This record gives sequence, structure tokens and C-alpha cells, in this order.
Amino acid sequence: MRQNWDETWMSMAEVIAKRSTCTNRQVGCMIVDTSNRPISAGYNGPPSGFRPLPVQDTNDCSAYCPRSNSNERGIDYGNCVSVHAEMNALMFADRRDYYSGTIYVTSPCCYDCAKAVSNSGVKRVVVKLGTKDSHADVEKGLAFLKECGVEIEIMKDEEHV
Repeated sequence: MRQNWDETWMSMAEVIAKRSTCTNRQVGCMIVDTSNRPISAGYNGPPSGFRPLPVQDTNDCSAYCPRSNSNERGIDYGNCVSVHAEMNALMFADRRDYYSGTIYVTSPCCYDCAKAVSNSGVKRVVVKLGTKDSHADVEKGLAFLKECGVEIEIMKDEEHV
């Protein structure tokens, strides 16, 4: 059976998420225009050029990120060097190309990303929600997006709900 556009772009966001080096959470994002054409993709990870010391070559963040070595899912983001997937996708796109378009994210937007997304000009946000999100305050970001007039669609992660 043919996937609808939301399923298609969320599937692409899930593929992009696999590029993340985060040991706690791999998140992917796709931005599409009003004609359902891809504009940008992003995943969570450290800024380009970041070279953690003393470890220079690493395929994950466990050598330098305190959050990766913690069993606490709610530990503060303040010590994490990763740029979130939404921010990465927005930074590598021209607003004129995606204005009034849709952003697809494999996890609900945190509050900081919700602020950026709401100011970006996208009209709609589609997020995947599952039990992996049970530790987070997902309502805060979603409520903010709604307050800013952004349409929200929630896709349930069937494997985890």
C-alpha cells in the first residue's frame, strides 16, 4: 500500500536520524515545502568541527558527553554539545524555500526547538510520539507551537506506544 506524504517524510526523518552519534537518542528531521518537495534534513549531533579532547576520533558521544554515561533520561541538556535535529535542518535551509511548509521530527520538539520552529515560517509540524518520550515534558514545546499558530500532527510510534 502506498504511503501518504506524512508517512513518507517521517520515514525519511527516521533514516536521517541514524546519522546521529548520540548514544541516548537519535533524532531526525525533514523540512518540505508546500508541494511536498524536500528542502532540508538534519539530525542531532555536535557542531561540525567539534573535536572532543582527549578523544579525537569517535563514532559516538560516550567519550565526552556526561548525559551519554547516565541512566537518568531527564538529565539537564546544559552540558550537552549536540545541536538538535530541528536546528540543524533549519540552519541549512533558506526560509524562502520552506515558508508555509512542514517539518517532520522523529521526537517532539523541546522548548528551545519549538521557539526556533515557530519563528521559522513553517506552517505545520509532524512529530512522532512514543514511550521513548515519556521522560520529557513534550507538552511544553507542543503547547508553545500551538500558541504561535503552528499546526501540530502527532504520529504514534506503534512499536513503543
